[in-house]
Amino acid sequence: MNANPLRSKLSAGLPVMGTMIQEVSSPFIVHALANAGFDFVYVDMEHGRFGLESAIDLIQILRFSKIAPLVRVPDNQYHFIARLMDAGAVGVMIPRVESRAQAEAAVQSMRYPPIGQRGLAVARGHNDYKRQNSLEFAEQANKENLLIVQIESTTGVEKVDEIVSTPGVDVALIGPGDLSLSLGITMKMDHPKMVEAIEKVVASCKNHKIEVGLHVGDLKALGYWNKKGIHLLSGSADLDVLLDGCINLGTSMRAVLSE
Repeated sequence: MNANPLRSKLSAGLPVMGTMIQEVSSPFIVHALANAGFDFVYVDMEHGRFGLESAIDLIQILRFSKIAPLVRVPDNQYHFIARLMDAGAVGVMIPRVESRAQAEAAVQSMRYPPIGQRGLAVARGHNDYKRQNSLEFAEQANKENLLIVQIESTTGVEKVDEIVSTPGVDVALIGPGDLSLSLGITMKMDHPKMVEAIEKVVASCKNHKIEVGLHVGDLKALGYWNKKGIHLLSGSADLDVLLDGCINLGTSMRAVLSE
């Protein structure tokens, strides 16, 4: 199998830049994101419109476009995680992780023995349908693929040490939208409660030597937290870009027509 391009950059302490696809299943969106220079893209199956087959199609197109395909699965279940990894995702993001038991369950679904219990099928999308020694493939896959647990509640923050110390977890990604609701605050990245929560996650991840991720629409916040040690950075989504583009176009047209 091919090396995961995100691994080497993250290991070197370099930021990687991504976004999310939630609505558009056309190959166009992947070409547009490739032209923009994104390192990775999340295919969102939690809040997005995609079923298994449409998500798999996007994964394949992303691979051909040299963008690392990651998937946010709808739930922490084997039949989502294993099938999407077989299709060629180089990592999965597990939403709503609040305990070590949940993290361990994700590891079991994603990793091959002796780390986990994922069933083996070599010549699939994850290997570009090539033949390969099964033991060699399983060892490479366990090493290259990324398991991302999403910390997006006060319980997740409180239990972050037990979550990120789980063997097989690679990244803890902070979901500030749901986290703000759990904290009882408005969605402001500079709110003291939000800053405190993110700082706790970052400190725990540094202590346990795993990466930290952040997905947020506030680009200034991405820059700030990158300097604080968050390197898996993503913002916005196809839906946001389309909505903002439509609003800007309509506003500009009305301004021209009213002159």
